[in-house]
Amino acid sequence: MNGTKPRNVPSSRTGSKRAIFGGAIDGTLLAIQVGDGKLFRMRALAAPQLRGVWAAVPTPWTTELKLDTVALEANLQQYESWGAAGVYTTDSDGEFYAIELDDFRHLVQVFGRAMAKTSMDAAVGVTWSNTKGVIDRIKAATDAGIPNVHFAFPFWMPLAKPDVPRFFEDLATAVPESRWVHYHTPRGHVRLSGVEYAEYQGTYPNQFIGTKLGTTDIIEIADIISHSPRLAHFGVECSAVIAALIGAQGNYSYWINTLPRWTIDTWTLCEQGYWKEAMLRQSKLIRWETEFMDLLRAVGHHHAVIGKARAALSSRIVDNGLTRPPYYPAAENLIVDLRSHFNKFWAEEREQEDVLLRENPR
Repeated sequence: MNGTKPRNVPSSRTGSKRAIFGGAIDGTLLAIQVGDGKLFRMRALAAPQLRGVWAAVPTPWTTELKLDTVALEANLQQYESWGAAGVYTTDSDGEFYAIELDDFRHLVQVFGRAMAKTSMDAAVGVTWSNTKGVIDRIKAATDAGIPNVHFAFPFWMPLAKPDVPRFFEDLATAVPESRWVHYHTPRGHVRLSGVEYAEYQGTYPNQFIGTKLGTTDIIEIADIISHSPRLAHFGVECSAVIAALIGAQGNYSYWINTLPRWTIDTWTLCEQGYWKEAMLRQSKLIRWETEFMDLLRAVGHHHAVIGKARAALSSRIVDNGLTRPPYYPAAENLIVDLRSHFNKFWAEEREQEDVLLRENPR
């Protein structure tokens, strides 16, 4: 910032294997050569295109803790059948923190090829503990055909105020064809205001397309959405309806892995302005999280461990529940107890979901 002119970066890089097809940022197609000589294309999103329910896909592991490619591809097909607008991998629910670069490259290549066969948009989480690690992961994502990326600020030590604009500039310079969704989370320490988001979007108008608002603070959500209207803001599960009422364009969802049609239908209620019904659903989910999922948090579990426990409650996606050390899955007795609570608390919704998926699998 500090008076910097907007950076209208080029849509391709000289001498790079990455090539952008089409000049506009709204719907740019990224073409990548794959092993059999064919091309697949994923679009680089502009803010108006970034909307709806996006699924947080867990990273499925084999018993040897290698990527289970069959399970991953099956789950992506499920998301498309349920009507998800997009899918993103390797954020917190995707265990980004337990995936080193070589494994990351393999995962996003598999993800990119599989997503190119669907009608959904794709994004990749690229957060890491230093700038080089973030850039390496952005390059891996764009090499896999996916220019849309999520990132938080490096998480071990807070960035100093002068480091924040340098961080964005380093990313913009290193991979100018990337499109950014900033993960607004306390794990990143630095919390940008709505005015700051607007300033950074003005500096990087091609790249900065949205935010993932990992907060339940209504005042904070309102400040960010109202002061940076050129960005596509997304809520997360326990704030999605409130964020939508204020102006958010979508929901980055883990609950789609448990009650998919309920999740999609809740967002549809928001889009159609049925706020009372949507808020009743939001309130019930918050009650579930605080009364029951907190049983796992009390033991010390977080992120992907809890995400996979949620998915195990309904078995809508293919996953064996394994997570990579040092973060081990929740104990089986906890999952059994939680499933019992789930079947009672969500009995009506579960029954309706079974009927809907059986009668209208899409």
